[in-house]
Amino acid sequence: MIVLGAKGHAKDVLVVLNETTTVETALSFFDDYTKPEEALFLGKYPILHSLSAIDFSSNPHFVSAIGTPHLRKQMVEKFRKAGGIYQTLISKHAIIGALDVQIGQGSNIMPFVFISNSVQIGEGCLINTSAHIHHDVKIGNYCDVSPGAKILGRVTVGNNCNIGSGAIILPNIILGDNVTVGAGSVVVENCLTENTIVGIPGKLKDK
Repeated sequence: MIVLGAKGHAKDVLVVLNETTTVETALSFFDDYTKPEEALFLGKYPILHSLSAIDFSSNPHFVSAIGTPHLRKQMVEKFRKAGGIYQTLISKHAIIGALDVQIGQGSNIMPFVFISNSVQIGEGCLINTSAHIHHDVKIGNYCDVSPGAKILGRVTVGNNCNIGSGAIILPNIILGDNVTVGAGSVVVENCLTENTIVGIPGKLKDK
């Protein structure tokens, strides 16, 4: 298994991998930004610095540990073109409804997340520690829901959105693509175009 990324979020992803895999010694990390002399992640796991160092024919599976959505998408596309297979990662300590739940390929569901029934989560999303996703919520591709954020019932979130830590999105809200919600903000009205929402109640940052 290859972990895509070797920075801060990779440390969190490693916690979940240690829960869910018994092949710890087979883990390696990829980071083409790390200095070549940095050979080991946390002093234990090999760091690969280029795609040419990976034999996808024998080791095609990878998970994402890149926290920034647009960078995550770029790197995932590179790995797929090279023959990689994008894996979903779900913590054993997450609570996930048993009925009508769809979690897209490659998404990370971190510890103590709550996901209700009738929820759709797109590809490549990061649902971070202790986030709550309530009933009838739809989340697009490559979104981040930060620790402790709460998305209440019947909310729709577009693609490439970033929901800050501790933010609350009230029921029936619609967010379009590329919307950012600031940490601790409470979203009380729709935002259909790319923008940033901050404050309580949430206001568009450019107003």
